[in-house]
This record gives sequence, structure tokens and C-alpha cells, in this order.
Amino acid sequence: MGTWSTEILGNDSAMDALGDLAAGEFSFTELAEDLKDDYIDSSAGDAVLALIEVALAVRGLRELPEDDVVDAARIVLDDDRAAWLLAQSDRVLSLDSEVFQLWQETSERSFREWLGNAEAAVADLRRALEASAGVETLESAHDR
Repeated sequence: MGTWSTEILGNDSAMDALGDLAAGEFSFTELAEDLKDDYIDSSAGDAVLALIEVALAVRGLRELPEDDVVDAARIVLDDDRAAWLLAQSDRVLSLDSEVFQLWQETSERSFREWLGNAEAAVADLRRALEASAGVETLESAHDR
């Protein structure tokens, strides 16, 4: 499985996605293609969760081990893409996801830790986007 820990970035697929992002080689189009099937493979699921962590780091809500990932993400990971990732997370954190199923096969404690970390990241990004939308709404009202 390539898993080192229950942290979102604690696996090879997540780190590969971050490496591709930092190198300017990450493709949201390819990720969307990988997510078209009813069943999500583990590398696509791990990438979605990793990008949620990156979206949080771009907004100053997480720290990543490498700053170049955040710098690269600022260019491509806007609110629309972050919202798209949130929509995908519902599927990643379900029985139709290989990464979810693989974690279910581990110990109950490990599964709960991983799921808790994933759900916390999703909730944090959802709040950040809602706050951002609220600020934009206030700014629009002020401009009138």
C-alpha cells in the first residue's frame, strides 16, 4: 500500500502528487479522468486528499514539508478547483474507493485515525471556502 502513517501525506501516492505539482507536471485533467469511474483507485484517492492538504497550505491553514509545493499550487489551486476536490472527497471517503477499503482492512485504530485526519482536512477546507465566499459576498455588497 505504500503507507507510512495515518497522516494524509503519509503515503507514496500523495507524495508523488505533491512532487508532480511542485515540478509543474500535475494534471487536474488526468485526475478528473481517473475519477470518472464508479470505483476510485487508491492513487487517485490519495491525490485528492493530498491536494486538499495543499489547498489548506495555500490558505495558510497547514504547513507542508516543502515550500515549493505551496508556491506551485498558488498558481493552479484556486477556489473552484478546491471546491471540486471537496466534491470528490465524498467519493474518496466511501466504499467505492480503494484507499478507503485498504484503510478499512487495517486495524480499527489506524482506520479511525486516517479517516479522522481526512475528514478534518475536508471540514477545514470547506470552512475556508465558505469564509472566502462570505468575504467575496461582503466585498461585492460594499462595491455596490
